[in-house]
Amino acid sequence: MRIKYFFLAYILGAVAVTAQDWKNIVVPADPGKGKEWILQENVSDDFNYIFAPMNQKTNFGEGNKWYNFYHNGWDGPGTTYWKYNHVYVDGSDLVVKASRWDNVNQPNPKAKSAYKMNKPDAAINAGCITSNKKVKYPVFVESKISVANIALASDVWLLSPDDTQEIDIIECYGGAGNGNGYFAQFIHLSHHSFIRDPFTDYQPRDHNSWWGKSGVKSWGEYCWNDGDRRYVRVGVNWISPKHFEYYVDGELQRVLYKGAFATKKGNTWYYTYPLMKDGKLEFEKGYQKIETFATSDTYDFSILKKANKNSTVSTVDPYKYQKGKGFTKAMDIIINVESQNWHVADGRTPDDAALSDTSKNQVKVDWIRVYKPNGIK
Repeated sequence: MRIKYFFLAYILGAVAVTAQDWKNIVVPADPGKGKEWILQENVSDDFNYIFAPMNQKTNFGEGNKWYNFYHNGWDGPGTTYWKYNHVYVDGSDLVVKASRWDNVNQPNPKAKSAYKMNKPDAAINAGCITSNKKVKYPVFVESKISVANIALASDVWLLSPDDTQEIDIIECYGGAGNGNGYFAQFIHLSHHSFIRDPFTDYQPRDHNSWWGKSGVKSWGEYCWNDGDRRYVRVGVNWISPKHFEYYVDGELQRVLYKGAFATKKGNTWYYTYPLMKDGKLEFEKGYQKIETFATSDTYDFSILKKANKNSTVSTVDPYKYQKGKGFTKAMDIIINVESQNWHVADGRTPDDAALSDTSKNQVKVDWIRVYKPNGIK
């Protein structure tokens, strides 16, 4: 029966979200007083179907949920070249892979500019998908993902169509090789507020935004697991324009609320807020400087609200690039691999041997699910 099911899925190119691999996994976030979570099927996917690699821009998933490229014509940051055929669905997982870019033998789309960053030896073909439907607060988005075990970013994120508001559900530089041992320890729980012209970017850069798990020295090694892939669940509850919650494996780990952070480190919650001097955020040893307001054994929103009252600086948009409104725009869901310029500039980029290991050079996504509180469009 299972073989027949997937054969039909291959013929049709999609199946309904009926298996719901997550159906016995409780949504960890609170939908709000008197509310319950309602699954948004048009942007949720268990990837229990077949979608073969394609050499042209193609929709896939039931009702054309996704397409196999970025949400505009840009072909990637740093030394990334997003390629249509670096994405496929194998009957149980979305697979997003990477390979060495070759200027002579390029899959589509052909690059608009050769040798990004003037580093031909660092050029990377990579996969990227984008949702055809958008999400907007209040919304809970969670993915079960196995990150790539190479020195590239494995990402699930939300981005507004005008590229000014971004929420990173997971951004993980998984592989410890090629000089990436430090960053491989962490999952970055963050967001970006942008001005496009002239390009300006704010994101929280406090030490607590880098989340680590006891015993995990490399998320790439952890997920690769000697070829027997393991997965991590990461979710964001985008509650309101200035209130985000981040969950890892069903546990709340970090909260941003207006002018304050709450972050779980070990068994302790730290309530902090950023500092600004002469109109600029303060930094210390490369990290955004924060003031600790209080600690607690369990998360307490009332303490976070008190920390916010003590703060004079926004954690969401301190420079008011969004005119003080916070994050208000509907966003696309994007899943991709990428070679980011700041890593390449410091020499943290996979070599040919790493890229040729097909068991390590790919991200696998078991599922992604999206919920909104009932009564909210």
